[in-house]
Amino acid sequence: MRVDFMTVGAQKCGTTTLYSILDSHPELQGSRPKETHFFSTAEDWSREVERYHGFFRPKPGLRYFEASTTYTFYPMRNLCIWDDIWSYNPATRFIYLVRNPIERVVSGYMHTYERGYTDLDLSAAIRKNRGLVDFTRYYTQIIPYVRRFGRDQVLIIDFDDLIHRRADVLRSLAGFLDVDPEGFQDFETVERNRSVGGPGKPHHKFDNPPLPHRLLRRVAPGLWRRITDNSARTFAEKPSMTSEEKRMVLGLLELEIAALEELMGKDLGTWRTV
Repeated sequence: MRVDFMTVGAQKCGTTTLYSILDSHPELQGSRPKETHFFSTAEDWSREVERYHGFFRPKPGLRYFEASTTYTFYPMRNLCIWDDIWSYNPATRFIYLVRNPIERVVSGYMHTYERGYTDLDLSAAIRKNRGLVDFTRYYTQIIPYVRRFGRDQVLIIDFDDLIHRRADVLRSLAGFLDVDPEGFQDFETVERNRSVGGPGKPHHKFDNPPLPHRLLRRVAPGLWRRITDNSARTFAEKPSMTSEEKRMVLGLLELEIAALEELMGKDLGTWRTV
């Protein structure tokens, strides 16, 4: 088998919603879990490729995909990731979602705080956590894939279009992936990840618990839930940037936005509003 296409981010731009929509199609099968992080973490992907294929359930006639947002975490992960994926399958197609930069930075901050990666408030985090801005450098993150695989193998989708003009997006996706556009489920019922009011996110330190903890989780699930309760880190409402902070972020991303507009052939002027 071979993975045919990947949703490579951007983080907090609707990848979970898109994964659910794509996985609903009878011709497509997503990885389990959604994010394998394989090419961003494997020391030698070619020696571990069978482990990668183990994230899928092979079935004749299906096309396979995954959705690892760490594939656009440059330069914090694999610096040659697009070359590695090319060596794996040069016909790979890529879907990349983008979002209003201010909204993505805020949502990204909420995710890192709730998962326990930072204890800083938003104001301090946007100055000290370089990933909040770097992962929002959409042009920088996606252009290496365009140059390596060609523009026709990369589809860039605006988050607002996914939410508000989903039928148009699905027609575009169907053409890009060469699948029946009628195969997607009743996509209007698919829920997005909720950043406010949703279930609490688990602390990252419990992602891969050691064997004693896994045994505890099995024999005493109630106690395990109390130990791992992370609800104190959830948000009752979204934090917000000051006007000065918004101008700072948009200033850092000004050239990125202009380059992405040209790449997408789309006016992103609403992103520049403070």
